[in-house]
Amino acid sequence: MKKMICILILFCCFLLGEGIVCAAPIMEKAIYSDITAYINDIPILSYNVDNRTMIIAEDLVNYGFDVKYVEKERCLYIDYDENKEVTANNIQEQKKNIGDTAFDVYPTDIFIKINGITTGYQYGASYNIGGKMLVSIEELDRFKNSYIIWNEEQRKIYFYAVPHWRIVANIDYDYKKEKTENISDFKLQLTRNEQGKFDVTGENEQYLIHFKMDWFGNTKVRDFEKSWFENAKVTFDFCIDECDMTKTEKLIQLLNNILTINSEGNEVKQNIASANEHIKVFINGEKIAVSVVELEPDFERTIYHFELDKVIKNVEEIQTVTIECK
Repeated sequence: MKKMICILILFCCFLLGEGIVCAAPIMEKAIYSDITAYINDIPILSYNVDNRTMIIAEDLVNYGFDVKYVEKERCLYIDYDENKEVTANNIQEQKKNIGDTAFDVYPTDIFIKINGITTGYQYGASYNIGGKMLVSIEELDRFKNSYIIWNEEQRKIYFYAVPHWRIVANIDYDYKKEKTENISDFKLQLTRNEQGKFDVTGENEQYLIHFKMDWFGNTKVRDFEKSWFENAKVTFDFCIDECDMTKTEKLIQLLNNILTINSEGNEVKQNIASANEHIKVFINGEKIAVSVVELEPDFERTIYHFELDKVIKNVEEIQTVTIECK
């Protein structure tokens, strides 16, 4: 008799357990939205869940991402690979009526990690749509140098993964050292050392403040409309030490005379030849033409911005940089 009771109890538990699985509660509903989502300018299917724009995590495989599920950890890993082939196209499935339910959303114990950082619903559970996971497009900004742009007027949201490198010149600003009077030129030499950083030498280089060299793989994320935000080319910029304006007056005058973009944002084509006459740039011994010289908008100081007619995606390729102004 006791044995039969035990069997009946186990049987009831089995039925109860099955009932729980079959009747998993619906947490939310994914609905069709008027918002269009983009990954690096390519449309991706998106839905609205609890007033957030969500995309199917597994779809990111076609947009240059690695998406890997580890059952032992109950975790879905999302990482961006800028070298991975993008197989998504510009064709987006026609949206149904806005506000209609696309599918039900269920709770799950699966975690999502974006760039190694746990994310998802309440940082513990995630959105599940029956074998696939939803993730908010805004949470993709956990990747280094990435940007999210929301266009309210057009009802569009953009994610940009922006490959980027920067070289900062650690110039020795020894203010006890006497500076040359009335300079009109300078020379800056950057040489990669064994530690992978750059040693700095030159002439009158101590007048150059905040020198840096950059390359952005995608410049559409910028808010400005200047030409140096429109081309994915190597750039460098610096400020002139304003503490010694009388000593740098000739240099500032020279730089202002070779601006290829004037204060109104218009191109001054005749200055391009003059810019290359006065500014000589060599990367690994190769002479690189200057394509833009202009003043970058800044509220605190005057920044001279230079764009080079060169694309270098890997900073490790750069061993030496020489910039001469005279």
